Amino acid sequence: MATIKIKRKTTTGGSAPTTLGEISCNTFDKELFVGDGSSAIKFIDDTSVDSKIASALTSAFTYKGSVTGNAQAAGDTPASATDLAATPKNGDYYKITTKGFVKKNGVADAASFFVNVNDSVVFNGTTWDVIDNTNSTVASSGSTIAVTGSADAGFNVEVSSVDGGTY
Repeated sequence: MATIKIKRKTTTGGSAPTTLGEISCNTFDKELFVGDGSSAIKFIDDTSVDSKIASALTSAFTYKGSVTGNAQAAGDTPASATDLAATPKNGDYYKITTKGFVKKNGVADAASFFVNVNDSVVFNGTTWDVIDNTNSTVASSGSTIAVTGSADAGFNVEVSSVDGGTY
């Protein structure tokens, strides 16, 4: 039968056990060590595990909620643009609920950019990228062509000749 020695520390610092089977629990910072005969194996808590996973996943999206633009039109000179998150992490993204201008936190309005409702902004580690989720449609009825969607979609409507007539 194996003997397990338990050594309890109540402050940070000191040395972890190296004796095989010896356990040390640091109750101040909630670290658990088990000696393996020559060194110590450190067991970490779920907060530390979550932190390690988050730092390893450098390209995953993390939905952070919604952001409203400042309600200005695309052609306006930006004024009072909405600041995005002050300390974003790579992959943080927000859905836009009101069109207008948004900007990286702390920069001048002149550095802002326009977003439409249902677009998303994603932090790429340096700046914000826009995912344009503009939906546009082209429909026709008789001699009428209807184009719907937002102006930033860059609509191109082609008129061609059909059966000798131009439409």
